[in-house]
Amino acid sequence: MIKDVIVNRAEEFIGRPHGDTTLTWISKVGILQDESDSWKDQRKFFLQTAKNLGFGKLELEGKIHDEIKGMLEILRKECKNSRDVNLQSHAAYVTNSIIAHILFSKKFTSEEFHQKYEKNFLDALKVFVGKNHIVIGNILKFLLTFSPSMRIANKAKCVLQKCVNDIVTEHLTRFDPTHPKDYIDYYLLQRRELLKNGSEGSFTINRLRANSLNLFMEGTETVSFTANHLLTQLTKYLEAQKKIQQELDGIVGKERLPSWADRVKLPYLEATIQELYRLATPFNLSTMYSNFKETTIEKYTIPERSSIIFNLDPGNFDPEIFPNPRDFDPTRFLSADGKKMKQDGPFPFGIGGLCNSWRNNSSESEGIFVSGISR
Repeated sequence: MIKDVIVNRAEEFIGRPHGDTTLTWISKVGILQDESDSWKDQRKFFLQTAKNLGFGKLELEGKIHDEIKGMLEILRKECKNSRDVNLQSHAAYVTNSIIAHILFSKKFTSEEFHQKYEKNFLDALKVFVGKNHIVIGNILKFLLTFSPSMRIANKAKCVLQKCVNDIVTEHLTRFDPTHPKDYIDYYLLQRRELLKNGSEGSFTINRLRANSLNLFMEGTETVSFTANHLLTQLTKYLEAQKKIQQELDGIVGKERLPSWADRVKLPYLEATIQELYRLATPFNLSTMYSNFKETTIEKYTIPERSSIIFNLDPGNFDPEIFPNPRDFDPTRFLSADGKKMKQDGPFPFGIGGLCNSWRNNSSESEGIFVSGISR
């Protein structure tokens, strides 16, 4: 049913809920809040720009490898000195470095990130974890005003918003249309071309700030939180770890990190990641959807402009789709000979066009991250 609604009937449910939600809490406009044509334009533009800047290509892969190598060296030193290791903290910095490179052509120092921004990312993330994610309307306003954790999250968001606004302002003052270097530059270039024809369309400066904050917040903690969660779950399954190590040694060797191109040659690793997503998905609720007109889902009438959110667990644990769903079994995603993936899914962040652009693309980075640590 979920796939039918948000894939096969995507145009019916491509709206965003009206009123106060955790999405509008981030900003009132932006790639997470837009709908219809403006959302399509912004999403298409971001995906094309990310591709232009090397996402999914060797040039960015090299940067990801450099960041992971640096992290692994730090982890080795910390383990050697018998220090407690905070993997998510290191993963967050690696992820943030990649995202800041794409969005801002900027890299925060380790000290700057950990001392000034890391706690704010974690505090803001709490709004999207657990039951807070589905709170809307006046109840959300009440929580943001009176709940201590939500007030802390609101303060954290303001710190991150100021950081992004300052970076956008800096780009506006130094913008060189002949040498675009990052998402903001390409956005300003697109806006400049539109203004030549008389209208900036949806490419406003306000939306640029909102998009940048959306992507900065969602990208940094979503990828690092998910990768850390997957690795934590993987520690429970020693046999799977051994098989992953054998597969990596046979295909990649010990002298380099896995690449995007290696993924099709690492079916057991890929199947294990998918099984961990299914069995212990870190986000069991989808993003929010809304319908423009009254419609039906199965036998139920859905009023116009309803707020719709899906619980992903029933699909992940449906015995008709996944036999013995409580058992850890990566081979359920493999062909009989174990050489290739045989089915799609699960969908840890939801599916369909409205699913956040970072989330749709993050699995590739998470795969490199998890396999890099597994070595």
